[in-house]
Amino acid sequence: MTFWKRCQNTYWNRSRGMSIRLRSETSGDEEAIDIVNCRAFGEMDEANLVRLLRTYYPAFDRRYSITAWDDEQLVGHALFTPAQIRLMGKTVKALAVGPVAVLPESQRTGIGGELLRRGHELGKRDGFRLTFLLGHPEYYPRHGYKACFGFARVTIDTENLPPATQKFHRSPVQLADVPWLVERYAAEWAEVDFGWLWGMNLNEWTIPCVSAMLWWTEDGRRAAYTLAKSGGWPQESKWKMMLAEDPMLAREVISTIKPKTLEHHPSGWLAKNVLDPKWGTAEVNASRAAMACELEEGILQPYLQALESNEHLPGFCNWPLPFMLC
Repeated sequence: MTFWKRCQNTYWNRSRGMSIRLRSETSGDEEAIDIVNCRAFGEMDEANLVRLLRTYYPAFDRRYSITAWDDEQLVGHALFTPAQIRLMGKTVKALAVGPVAVLPESQRTGIGGELLRRGHELGKRDGFRLTFLLGHPEYYPRHGYKACFGFARVTIDTENLPPATQKFHRSPVQLADVPWLVERYAAEWAEVDFGWLWGMNLNEWTIPCVSAMLWWTEDGRRAAYTLAKSGGWPQESKWKMMLAEDPMLAREVISTIKPKTLEHHPSGWLAKNVLDPKWGTAEVNASRAAMACELEEGILQPYLQALESNEHLPGFCNWPLPFMLC
């Protein structure tokens, strides 16, 4: 059994002869954090995710990027990203967890758990009410996490879509578009538990290597915002999300791009107002990997009770743009 003794931000593992110091990320740690994430996962996706969040996501905060040091060597890292999410019709201050990385030779020594504990302590101190993540369903419940949301999808039968009758022109997302995007985004996710609200920073809506576009009618009205993976993805499977205001125009854009799937929830605006059962269905499926942990006692209880009584569908998190790339 791993035995840890704590003193402020230093932890001693007597059985391993290790003394681990925890602190928040500071300037100059970036290369070591990349190395830990690469070695822990055997690939660069998680390291790139941290880089992208640090560079483009406006809520990134080094205070919640927790590092674990054995003398002068970085042996572990956990990132907690501030988020505003929807829960039971209200907006809740939360922390998204991940990645959590420990060097292979230092795993199974309790470092990962101490990183989580430190992030939870900081979150409670600063008024965050819960944490949430996608992670290993056997590991995270040991640290207070409970499976409680899932994955959502709209499936479109493109063979039965009516032909498009409108012509549109497309444009990149501009700063002037952001207020409209924030409004339509709030409408889309208002009734979706764990929906992650995006804000007024342009980088929340478009970053390099993501295909984010506005669709305009010939008379100058915004018809839709679409979000898709860039590059060599098949045309029909690359689409991720659509925001719109007019259901008729939204259907016209769908008929134009013919997406096989979109990542939307059955309780969202698009599923309720745009989909025609002749060609579109929406579903959400709970996942053991989609978990949350209370930082404020009882914050999840009304939602969990609504799930148990089938009054609510499982929630779904629409992760920000950097997560799409990694």
